[in-house]
Amino acid sequence: MNSSKAATMKQTTPLSGKLSIFVKIIAIIFILNLIADRLIQVLPAYTLGGNFSVENTFMLSLKLPFFWTGLLVPIIYVLALWAAADFLKKFELSKSFDHNLLKSLQSIGANLMYAAMATILFVPSIEAWINQGSRDLTTDWDVEAVTIGMIGLILKYVAQRAQSLQRQVDSFV
Repeated sequence: MNSSKAATMKQTTPLSGKLSIFVKIIAIIFILNLIADRLIQVLPAYTLGGNFSVENTFMLSLKLPFFWTGLLVPIIYVLALWAAADFLKKFELSKSFDHNLLKSLQSIGANLMYAAMATILFVPSIEAWINQGSRDLTTDWDVEAVTIGMIGLILKYVAQRAQSLQRQVDSFV
């Protein structure tokens, strides 16, 4: 009986571990794609003149507000994806919802909420401040951002509630 139980655990552990590694590889690919995308945005300005330099390209990027504000949301999404990969790894190792696992779930939810807030409020406001000289808060209510933010809120709430219930159960024992 023990050998079959060990064989079952041996088969399930690598699958979740592989999925965690796969998700992290995807996150790294997203980051590399984001870097390449930003380089492609500023590269034509200097390659046409034949005087490419890293310093000039960086200085040009500082004058383009969309260059930097366009990085905020994707980076937060990648952080959420990385937290999800860590959650998968911890879940496979613990086989129960312990404190560390619930913290990882809260991290996923928080990052999704931060990305939604950045998409809806921060990025449009910063871009309006830079481009239009406005000092008002500008919003861009996008159904995808609201949905992702609500999913993040739900994940965070469920993890907090599970942590609270776990503390109550622990206090009885």
